Amino acid sequence: MIVTIFSKDARSDRSILAANLAAHCAREHHGVALLDASAAQHAMNWGKQRNEQRIKPKIAVFGSLGLRSDLENPRSYLRSHYQEIIIDSDGADSLNTDSALLASNVLLIPAWFRQGQSGQREKLIEHLEEVRLFNPALRILVVDMRTISAGSDVEKTEAQAAADFAGSVSGASLAQTVLHERLGAQRAFDAGLSVFEDEPINECAAAEIGDLYREIVQLHALPMQAPNGAEVLHALQRRMHGKATA
Repeated sequence: MIVTIFSKDARSDRSILAANLAAHCAREHHGVALLDASAAQHAMNWGKQRNEQRIKPKIAVFGSLGLRSDLENPRSYLRSHYQEIIIDSDGADSLNTDSALLASNVLLIPAWFRQGQSGQREKLIEHLEEVRLFNPALRILVVDMRTISAGSDVEKTEAQAAADFAGSVSGASLAQTVLHERLGAQRAFDAGLSVFEDEPINECAAAEIGDLYREIVQLHALPMQAPNGAEVLHALQRRMHGKATA
């Protein structure tokens, strides 16, 4: 199974999520590869720290060099050797990003409530509509990311923002699992640790990652309906309009 975690957020939150999912797979004795297709290379730095400290279980972390050919070839070493492939992508390299989305079984979109992101989200929706024309079996899962210190009113706003975004993406589902941004997550990540290895272990954070992974597996196993004619026509119209105005 290939899972891509995708957002254009420049912070390392997306990379932390990707690393924690890879660590969960490794703890379950799955052969897992974590691919860093982002500009900041947060996941690569995490893997380097992990290797230097010989933290187990070992997790193979790869950069974007050769990523496109490896993903496009079903018989490549990467795709044939690893049971799970987790890709951390911010869209900085459009060719690698598109290759990741076209090869992926599940696309995971972390949804943070950020002011002034409506234009960015609209572009993302258009991009996903185009991708589904070429990968109609792609499952899209939007994950509600909440600030753990926020009050109830802010939590309601964040939850509604995630639900609205999931509803605006054709074929997307909103994850039942809610992930909370916690103090100490960045410190652990910078040290090459996952939520399963940090001391003391945050049981709630570890449970959230486990629950989310199970949702991903369940979604992957469901029969997938291809985009209907109206969705295809809408995506093509957007594509042609974009070319005409470029």
